[in-house]
Amino acid sequence: MENCGFGWQNYILSAALSGNGISGLPVSNLQNPYGAASLGWRIAAGGDGWGGYFKAALSSVLPIRVVSLHRANLSSSASWRILIHNGATVVFDQTVPCSVQNGQCFQVLPAAISGDTVEVTVWDSGNPDGFLSIPLAYVGPLWQPQRNYASSSTETLTIGQQSTTMLNGTEFVDARYVQRSLSITHESYGDADIIVLRQIQRVAASGQNILFLPDPSLPSEDLASAGVFGRLSGGDLSNPYGPADRHAQTFTLTERL
Repeated sequence: MENCGFGWQNYILSAALSGNGISGLPVSNLQNPYGAASLGWRIAAGGDGWGGYFKAALSSVLPIRVVSLHRANLSSSASWRILIHNGATVVFDQTVPCSVQNGQCFQVLPAAISGDTVEVTVWDSGNPDGFLSIPLAYVGPLWQPQRNYASSSTETLTIGQQSTTMLNGTEFVDARYVQRSLSITHESYGDADIIVLRQIQRVAASGQNILFLPDPSLPSEDLASAGVFGRLSGGDLSNPYGPADRHAQTFTLTERL
């Protein structure tokens, strides 16, 4: 088990992006913070084995630990290839099933590697929608505090639905969305952690999505089930243990829809 991880430096947002996609929903839509399919990246069907790809040319050689897709319509038969270059050298190349849960999939590397170009190709020939929709993606490092979060942390599901009751008592439910929200309680941040946490909160305040993984060492399918990518807000920072190098703060992270 590893300490929890925050992804807050999303290279996708500043990279030079290229790839395929329909004209109205191009790959550059991955650089907006919205999780709606109507504002995402979409790839039209194109025969057996069809899929989509994007290439992110980074501003320099940077450390990469996580590659993930979010709010996607990928099916259980989807697979993807992640290719990372450092100059002309291939430093990572893997093709695996996407292991999709909650519309998201993850590739977390055992340790950060340095690269300046990331290429992601997704195949999903069995997709029942006849197209691929990927509104959000994360490519970047993972910051982990010195000590792990508290077991008092909680998860909440917000159910978006409209219920109509007929005169005879019959009830019809129109289900619209399910949104996850985490209350991340941490009672033992170190002094060095606080410096990074302040940077994370400033980035989050600008509207940028933040990634949270409770345990980055989990298998990909469990990461997809447990991870949350969305809007972060922080509570008060306290020092409940006097002169000890231990600080407490609670964050609320809400999945971006």
